[in-house]
Amino acid sequence: MSKGINIRVDDSDFQRDMIQLANITGKSVRDVLRKQTKALARRLMDLTPPTKGLGQGKKNVASDIGRVFADLGGTKWEDKSLSRMWRAGNYSGVQRSLSNHPDYYSLPVSRYERIFAQPIPNIHWAAINRSGRVPKGFVTRYAVGKKGALKKYIRKRQTRVGIAKSGWLAAAIELGVNAPQYVKRHGAKRGSIVNKCYGVSPLFIITNAVKTFPRGMKAEHIVRMAIQGQEWALKKNIEIELKKRGLK
Repeated sequence: MSKGINIRVDDSDFQRDMIQLANITGKSVRDVLRKQTKALARRLMDLTPPTKGLGQGKKNVASDIGRVFADLGGTKWEDKSLSRMWRAGNYSGVQRSLSNHPDYYSLPVSRYERIFAQPIPNIHWAAINRSGRVPKGFVTRYAVGKKGALKKYIRKRQTRVGIAKSGWLAAAIELGVNAPQYVKRHGAKRGSIVNKCYGVSPLFIITNAVKTFPRGMKAEHIVRMAIQGQEWALKKNIEIELKKRGLK
């Protein structure tokens, strides 16, 4: 997992079931472990956002940024003085000039504490919760006044979709799991796998070191769901192998 996250999951039943499957099929525990770890790595990647592909991820990015910053890039003023200030990026000057206008609070510029020429990344990042999203109901306090600036920022951030998943990519490559191109484009440097599949106690150590990986309950949910899902699949596999041999 990402640095600073330590999730403990009891996998003793999983380990016993792997040994049982090895005994039933005559395969080595190492072979069974490798196959199960491969399936687990696939589940971890699938359960890490975005769970429905690149399109969903890009949509989520646009939606989240839209909760943090309003887009006033298309604003035009008939008043030449206001128009000059706006084009120069003096958005606070426009707000001050209009503050005594009787209809000021019906104007879009009155709704925001600050209007920036460009989105401020630190404000965006600060709005992201432990699940990795800007929460619904987030109060939009800021706006962007330069035409096209917010859309450009959204497009730039959308190129990062898949980074959280890429933390599992080192394991996926080692174990032969195919990953989507939007994940592979980020490379495998944000994760690792240690192969200790030898001796009397073979094991794999998989690490996702992505700093923006979801934290708290969301991270625990991803790991627990992946392990529980693979435990269920392993038990079904055992049932199938026992039936094949007339043992159940």
